[in-house]
Amino acid sequence: MDKILDREVAWRIFAWEFNRSTLHISEGDERAPNYIITPTGVKCNRLFIVGVVTEVENIGKDNSLWRGRVADPTGVFTVYAGHYQPEAAIFLSELNIPAYVAVVGKARKFEPEDGSVYTSVRPEEMNNADEKLRDRWVLDTAERTLERIKYVEDALSSGKSGNDLKEYLIRKGTNVILADGAVKAIEHYKNLDKTIAELKNAVIHAIETVVSDMETKTDDNKDQDQSMPVEIMIPPETDEAVSIEDIAKPEIKEPETGPKEIIAGIIDKLDTGKGISYSIVVETAQKAGIDPEIVESGIKELMDEGRCYEPKIGVLRKV
Repeated sequence: MDKILDREVAWRIFAWEFNRSTLHISEGDERAPNYIITPTGVKCNRLFIVGVVTEVENIGKDNSLWRGRVADPTGVFTVYAGHYQPEAAIFLSELNIPAYVAVVGKARKFEPEDGSVYTSVRPEEMNNADEKLRDRWVLDTAERTLERIKYVEDALSSGKSGNDLKEYLIRKGTNVILADGAVKAIEHYKNLDKTIAELKNAVIHAIETVVSDMETKTDDNKDQDQSMPVEIMIPPETDEAVSIEDIAKPEIKEPETGPKEIIAGIIDKLDTGKGISYSIVVETAQKAGIDPEIVESGIKELMDEGRCYEPKIGVLRKV
């Protein structure tokens, strides 16, 4: 029982923030847990993610190591499962792509000699999920990320540092772990204010993606009362119910129909279940007045968001 109680918190973090985390620390002796400190101050040893698996690859001998890409609306997590994660490795090897999955795993980083840092997840547990669970995870993760952003912005404007800043954040209501992480993040990350602004935009995009999908489904469902706000229940840690309107706040604008959404519509219309040629998508988008370079970047964004994938080279399929 003590081991269960001592387990690290499984944080909810978007791929955008996790993949830009370059600070790694270890506290205590060599058996102490290692942490990746994110730009919003999360001291991440474990994390909980829900997304779409768009790619699985066997990169080891004798099926000994599997790599998967799990996309959320902000980017892609890289997941590795090998001998020490046998159940997860089997799960990945037998998965029919694309598929919604829920993952609890350890945060890992790889730092090659050139000084760059690559983050990944070593799964402790992987399960099948669905779109509703993914949407709940996105909105819950968005709320928590925006709360952390608020604390970091407050810290940056305070002019304080070190223990003074930590005590200041605790007085403001930040818990001790996040306050300590925020101090370390501010000391480590250069141009943190710019990174936080970009993260905020990524969070807004994630919310818009889910809200837009919900509105589309609501329009298709003639029996649903559109006057009622959609509510998402935060998982068992709290009894609060959070409405989309509360999470989005006034910053969120109505989703606009840009080139990427036009491309998504083309793929959705042309893919009847067997996929559609990449070149046909490009050609159709060009006829709609979209520049070829914008088409390619739009397709890449859709793949990163888990909305389409490439089952084989030159073929696109909608998720």
